[in-house]
Amino acid sequence: MKNIIIILLIFAVLLFLVPFLWNSAFPARGASQVSEYEAQNTFRVFLTESGEIIEIGAADYLVGCLFAQIPPGYHAEALKAQAVAAHTYALRLALNNKSFPMPEINGADFSNSSVTCQPFFTEEQARDYYGIEYDIYLAKIKEAAEYGATRVILYESEPIYAVYHSVSAGATNTARYIWGLDFPYLERVPSDWCREFTSFVNTNEISASQMRDVLLGFDPEIIMPLDYARWFTDYSADSIGYVSAVSARNLTLSGGDLWRILNLRSAAFEITYNGSAFVVTTWGHGHGVGLSQYGADYMARRGHTCDDILNYYYTNITIAAINNE
Repeated sequence: MKNIIIILLIFAVLLFLVPFLWNSAFPARGASQVSEYEAQNTFRVFLTESGEIIEIGAADYLVGCLFAQIPPGYHAEALKAQAVAAHTYALRLALNNKSFPMPEINGADFSNSSVTCQPFFTEEQARDYYGIEYDIYLAKIKEAAEYGATRVILYESEPIYAVYHSVSAGATNTARYIWGLDFPYLERVPSDWCREFTSFVNTNEISASQMRDVLLGFDPEIIMPLDYARWFTDYSADSIGYVSAVSARNLTLSGGDLWRILNLRSAAFEITYNGSAFVVTTWGHGHGVGLSQYGADYMARRGHTCDDILNYYYTNITIAAINNE
């Protein structure tokens, strides 16, 4: 009898401990390792158009971000995912600026520049851009923004560079192609559903004179042959179409360089010469790294939550609650 009681006690203890030990050894991907993260709840934003600095609460800032960054007609879970990403990116920028202040923003946390920071609309700009649709979408945008202001994406207990783009080229890009750096949470993931985007493939032309001016503006020492067809050679691109490097005669440019200086629609591209102009064909929209907004909407409409989306497009991360008390 005593032996039976001991066996039952051991069995009861194991029932309690085994799930605990299993979950500790094999935590679910994206499981919260940090329950709360202390973060600033207001931002000082430098407005590049006026030179003014505004102080704004995190949720109100995210309202302006969402109106400037993502179609407001997207699914609510996709908007929430974008809000969390934008909030995380803002916290990362503010953190960076404390260590390496940018003199051009006059003591602000960051600016509304889409080149060096991230897009943000003031209420006036959003109303001008959306017209009567501003009031139609406002409640939906506010709900997503308020949620986003309560969350942050962390890697090793710090906010990540939560970059995002409109539409991937069928999978996300590597940060190395765009910025020359690798990040463990910005790994390539499939996003084949992005190919369903209405204008997934886009073609436009750039005249030889326009191309010359842009390239010389980037590097006055560049040498361009008389044969236009030889201006861009030795393409290095992956199977998706993202370009890592291109030779422009005496200069090797990264895919990110050309994407920026030519203001290309996507970092997945091909440039050819048709006898009268340079033809640029692109796949997707944006640099392709991190969260795909179209992909987020696709996933959300198929039942995936905000956290599902974030854990898919950003790898090895923790999503933590914000503690502003």
